[in-house]
Amino acid sequence: MTREEIRQLLITVDPDIRHHRSEHLEPDYTYWDETHIMPFTADNRHAPDWAFVVHRYTKTEDDELAAQIFAALDADDRIALSYDVDHDPETGYIHHIYDCESA
Repeated sequence: MTREEIRQLLITVDPDIRHHRSEHLEPDYTYWDETHIMPFTADNRHAPDWAFVVHRYTKTEDDELAAQIFAALDADDRIALSYDVDHDPETGYIHHIYDCESA
């Protein structure tokens, strides 16, 4: 998947998602970063497939948007997905981490 294909998929779930973290964040927010291009090659050239991470920060225990993000990523056959959740007791934020590789 190209970066634009990733972005298009993600904005269908969260129209407010940002590309890269920002200091100007809402109380609940989502952003994504590409981490590296996948090592797939064809004709001695890299395919435009990316590994990327989606981050959802919320203070809502059963955040509906977090579930929708997981469902969209999990349903796409081009994406291998690992999902983790972390909690910061100091800020109260629940951090949903979707670690993805595209093909």
